[in-house]
Amino acid sequence: MEEARVQYAETYRVRHFEAQEAAWRHATRLAEYVTAARTRVETMPSGETRTEAEAWIIWAEATAERIDPLNTPLRMPFIPESQADDLKPFLGHWTPYGP
Repeated sequence: MEEARVQYAETYRVRHFEAQEAAWRHATRLAEYVTAARTRVETMPSGETRTEAEAWIIWAEATAERIDPLNTPLRMPFIPESQADDLKPFLGHWTPYGP
């Protein structure tokens, strides 16, 4: 059971790591889009349409920064207490419910 708990924790960390990488890629793509949008808006004539686009860019840039996991402190994830069903994939032919 102890080995199953260790494997559960490691799997949880890997999934967290993969989720952070995916969030980082997503935020990076959004930031690239914001850069392209800003370039486009800079060619627009002054007026209400440009003002609205600039406001949207400010919001979009802040959102991309907020969802980027690299803008938060990096640390090991909290591993929730494992339940019996969480350990099943790591027990082979054994059961988490006892003999």
